Amino acid sequence: MVILIRSIHAALWVAAAYKWGDWKNWSKYYPTMLFMGMGDLIYNVTFFNKKLWTFNPGFLNPIFSELFVIFTIFSCTVLIFLTHFPKTLFKQFQYITLWAIIYIIIEIVLSNMGMQYNENGWSIWWSLLHNFYQFPLLAIHYKRPYLAWFLAIAIFVVIMRIFEIPIIN
Repeated sequence: MVILIRSIHAALWVAAAYKWGDWKNWSKYYPTMLFMGMGDLIYNVTFFNKKLWTFNPGFLNPIFSELFVIFTIFSCTVLIFLTHFPKTLFKQFQYITLWAIIYIIIEIVLSNMGMQYNENGWSIWWSLLHNFYQFPLLAIHYKRPYLAWFLAIAIFVVIMRIFEIPIIN
């Protein structure tokens, strides 16, 4: 059942990207797709022993489950998000808020279905905060990748400190 739900979720993202994504210029967005995927991989490696959130992989190996999410859901997210990113600051704030709400609704649905679990002090409120810096980071990365990496690393270090993730064993 888990793999069916995950497949439907991914298929909806792929269909949305097909309809609303700028496929003709997908290569412009590719570095930011990699940035989002790398962020997820770095989280999974760094927080391996103390996850803040986990997805129910069903019968899939958890690594393949994560890779499936990166190559489908996250890549489609970036394609749609950047294709329609507005020019004015107020519209950008509204757009980022919309995406943060979309992602939080998906998390609530997946959590209620037993597909996602928050652990070790992470909560829906942390996820909402995460969404409000994740989407601006994607927009920043698209225009200024070095700045986005600097900000992402700084945020990552702060989260490691808050949730007491040791750098040295």
